[in-house]
Amino acid sequence: MACGPTYGGQDVKTPEQLLEEQERLGDEQLNKEKTSGPTEAVGSTEDEKKREWDNNQSTLEMKRAARSAETCPESVTEKAPKGKCPVSLTFANDGHVKDVTVGSPYTDGAVGKCVERAMKAVVVPAYTGSEHKLDWEIDLTGGKKSGPVGGGDDKKDDSK
Repeated sequence: MACGPTYGGQDVKTPEQLLEEQERLGDEQLNKEKTSGPTEAVGSTEDEKKREWDNNQSTLEMKRAARSAETCPESVTEKAPKGKCPVSLTFANDGHVKDVTVGSPYTDGAVGKCVERAMKAVVVPAYTGSEHKLDWEIDLTGGKKSGPVGGGDDKKDDSK
């Protein structure tokens, strides 16, 4: 005698049988969609979300670049002044940095150039609308307290 339950109909299906089953399931799904009526989208669609400026992702990318900028070679030596380095970035619609402005006293020095390179590497998700401007502060004191100017407010530059 055999132990355990017996299961009927567990034969291997032929490719034709598999195809018939898939077509039947597809037909059932189409019929359900037809009888259920139109569905209303709640909130933004996925495409619309892709087109909006993504504050969370841009903040994440800026923090990554700021960590890189905080370790610029000259910023950890006695040659460069210790302090906060103001940076202003303008993003193009494709998500790449269009322009970076490094504030004084780092504007023309080696540290400023290093900070500029780190910030130019930022890429955020592509969006629609006008260029987007972010003001950020890079902590070159060794305290690693870089962040957005104004405690999280970013500015959209609609003048361009």
